[in-house]
Amino acid sequence: MRTMNEQEDKYDVGPNWVMPQLTELVPGGGRLDQGVRKLDSTYFDTAGAGLRLFGITLRRRVGGSETGWQLKVPNGTARTELQSDSRENALPRELANSVEGLLVGENLDPVATIVTMRTAYQLRNGDGELVLEIADDEVKSGPPDGNSMLHSWREMEVELGPAGKKKDLKRARKLLQDGGASPSTSRTKLDRALAPASPDGQPAAGESGTVGELVAAYLVAQCDVIASNDVGFRTGTPAVHKTRVAARRLRSTLRVFNDIIETAPAEELNDELVWYANLLGQVRDQDILKNRLTEEIADLPPEQVRGSVEAEIKENLAAEREEAVERLNEGMRTSHYGHLVQLLRGWRTAPPLTDAAGQKNTAAVKYVEKAKRTADKRLRKADDDIEQLHRARKATKRARYAAELVEPADGDMKAIARDAEELQTLLGEHQDAVVAADFLAKLSADKEADGSGFTYGILMANELHRAADIRAGLKN
Repeated sequence: MRTMNEQEDKYDVGPNWVMPQLTELVPGGGRLDQGVRKLDSTYFDTAGAGLRLFGITLRRRVGGSETGWQLKVPNGTARTELQSDSRENALPRELANSVEGLLVGENLDPVATIVTMRTAYQLRNGDGELVLEIADDEVKSGPPDGNSMLHSWREMEVELGPAGKKKDLKRARKLLQDGGASPSTSRTKLDRALAPASPDGQPAAGESGTVGELVAAYLVAQCDVIASNDVGFRTGTPAVHKTRVAARRLRSTLRVFNDIIETAPAEELNDELVWYANLLGQVRDQDILKNRLTEEIADLPPEQVRGSVEAEIKENLAAEREEAVERLNEGMRTSHYGHLVQLLRGWRTAPPLTDAAGQKNTAAVKYVEKAKRTADKRLRKADDDIEQLHRARKATKRARYAAELVEPADGDMKAIARDAEELQTLLGEHQDAVVAADFLAKLSADKEADGSGFTYGILMANELHRAADIRAGLKN
């Protein structure tokens, strides 16, 4: 199975739209190649749209070099594509394993057939390397049996090649939009064929221009991150930190905007997120300690490094991490985790919002202000209390996430989020120093025989001094 990163823009165009001259996009000394190919794709999903809800698509394609199976998973503004050259009708085992966590007991079945007649324009540089592929797609879609086509449309896809840069995408964007193309309103061809997925036909929550719209959009983004990274965990590319942060952002939103969201569903989701975040945290904490202490040992003068300190630290943390990863993997195989995924499906498409969600989006600023006041108050009262400083850090995160949520409605929120992030980072450094010092104290017991206790003492003293310096700086 191969993995590729896909960065592309999609555009809607009319059936009689005229392609602009693409020669001005060709790099100096490069060339423009053109080819036509037919692509027959069968898309697969569960009865509850368990993949498509999160922007994930699974298809079997027939068409030249693209024949095989492809799984596409959102990755920020890009997508990660997992490819199998298997020409069998049965889903390859490695791809079946990749999506197992999102199925929650449902089967994968064909949901649509899409036939694309693609005219592809490839812009290559002077070395023949692909910079951009601009695909002019005539698309038809129908039921899984492919016996009839119910919908047809034309769209453009501009995909960045291995030799391309984001500025090349921007230049193509300007050329196409100046020529009358508009950014696509559908994430994928499958969404265009079947209409956006929503359980029981319910519309997405949050009326335009309201606080509810802001909250719903933020919740959707975090649900997508958790679902996409589920695939990453199962394909050997785990993103523990990003998943943990998405869980925190969800929990923070439930707390800060508590009158916007119905209480009982919020409590149910929060309980599941606490459980999952704890499993993720046990893995992430080992990674932070390893990176931190390895760098600190490397920075010590040679005469201060005695014994096998670095090897002992790495061995200890590796063993603890392995156990934490196993606990995470076991957790993700349980019905407990399946319940979380089911909840994310519902929250992804129809968050349970209250009547307060109908306030104008400018009213969302008051939630940020309240979160910021709480964080500032906790920091003032914390003084040298390590536990209270940790609580202040959590409150600062909530203020930051709230400001991020409201930023689309108020540009001033960007500065508030930035300041909160800086304080959060400082308080996080303090917490990491405290945790590292405690870890070193436990690990260094009875380490005098080879002289390593000396180095452990230096490392621990450095961590304690760092934490003390941060506390002193916060008072200034």
